[in-house]
Amino acid sequence: MRSLFSLALLASVFALVLASVAQATVFEPITCIMLFILTFLSKSDENSLLLTLIFAVVFALDAVLVFGLKYGVFPVVESYFIENIYAYGAQLAVSLLLLFLLRHRMTVAVILTRGKSASVFEKNYAEGPLYLLVIMLVFIDFMALMENFLRNLDRMGVDEEVAKAFWEVTFFFDYFAYLKAVPIILCITLLYVGLIVRTKRQPIQN
Repeated sequence: MRSLFSLALLASVFALVLASVAQATVFEPITCIMLFILTFLSKSDENSLLLTLIFAVVFALDAVLVFGLKYGVFPVVESYFIENIYAYGAQLAVSLLLLFLLRHRMTVAVILTRGKSASVFEKNYAEGPLYLLVIMLVFIDFMALMENFLRNLDRMGVDEEVAKAFWEVTFFFDYFAYLKAVPIILCITLLYVGLIVRTKRQPIQN
């Protein structure tokens, strides 16, 4: 247990460092590469493979959305308010998709394997903590989107004297990359830990 805690702590520190030196267009591909490497490593265990594949596909979609927004949408949008709606809205949609797929992981696994793999019905010990981390991602994205609306109340018809009291509410805007980086890297770490636990248990069960 202590070694797992140390691994999670190191992953959190790594996430903060990576978020501080990398922009979203760099951080997103790095996480995708890590997930696809982990997917390759999980090929011997279908349970871990399908769980990791859910994260890999969703984060790959997220990376495509980030690039699409930055180079296709933002250049033609003149308002930072609208840009943030697109950015945080897309992030929230992706996080909700991940939460939905994780919640229905068993159904997705059965569809992909056509019910021919018994291992997909086995328990993966990483699944519970992963569910909490994904809920955290949804919460961060939702709060960032709501904060963007709060900070721009004057653009939605609220009197400027009232709206200006919220102009400096920028917590999620300022720390968004850091807040997202930690649970994302912890998700990857837990997927790896779950794979290690399952591969170590298989020889014992056999």
